Amino acid sequence: MHRTVPVAALVAALAALAPARAAAHEGDRALGTVASVTAERIVVKARDGHEVAFKLTPQTKITRGKEAARPGDVRPGERAVVHGR
Repeated sequence: MHRTVPVAALVAALAALAPARAAAHEGDRALGTVASVTAERIVVKARDGHEVAFKLTPQTKITRGKEAARPGDVRPGERAVVHGR
């Protein structure tokens, strides 16, 4: 069963790093579901099955909608959009 996640659960993270890139992703961006998250990194699994890892740094910004969030607020299975540099 596919469950729609509320907009508040959409996580956008800006990470200061170069992710492990998959051919299906443009630049340093991933759209999919959170596969795993720690204080040091977030891994997003795209619809095509590729996983893209992003390092989290002190400059990383995580939001849920317009509200600031922390890595501990992010849960595996949530939809996510991650932008890195």
